[in-house]
Amino acid sequence: MKQSLGVFHSIFNTTRTAIEEFMSMLTPVIQQAKDDHERLYYHHIYEEEEHRLSRLAELIPLIEQFEQQSEQAYSFMNRDFNRLLQELNLEKFGLHNFVEHLDLAMFSFTDEDRYRALKKMRDTSYQDYQRVKSMLEEINNHFDTGYTDPHAHHDHDHDHLEHPGNIQGSTHTGSTNNTQGKKLTVGSLLHFK
Repeated sequence: MKQSLGVFHSIFNTTRTAIEEFMSMLTPVIQQAKDDHERLYYHHIYEEEEHRLSRLAELIPLIEQFEQQSEQAYSFMNRDFNRLLQELNLEKFGLHNFVEHLDLAMFSFTDEDRYRALKKMRDTSYQDYQRVKSMLEEINNHFDTGYTDPHAHHDHDHDHLEHPGNIQGSTHTGSTNNTQGKKLTVGSLLHFK
């Protein structure tokens, strides 16, 4: 468990930095929005990520606290450890949402500099999400937490966050007509840009 906590610590520190960078990209867009719809749209995303930063400000020290403790502290009977597991499961979904927010921003921020920065953040965050998801599944099974992911239906048939090919700039190629029987998601909509 200690090794897993080290991985979580690294991932969520990376995420915190990426969120701060993303929010700094959103700030001028919100301030210079061409209409109320654009302002509200990006402000909503900004506030969700701001809320995540406040959660990460509590989660990261909690992870650090448990990294220093003995294996006996890693017990389902320990209330603080239960809280840690709950926070980790919550932040898994926060990471999922962050990937979607980056996908949404990539529709509008098509200039080369911002798009490249978003794509780098998105690729890293997607890989981190996959790792966190896999690790938490193992941890929840190991500790027999009885935790059922309320968001598991998102990935029922396939991982809807999986990036549909190599998308570059505003050309966003890779359009297919193979959508029959599939649900539309942010990831699948990138095919149609």
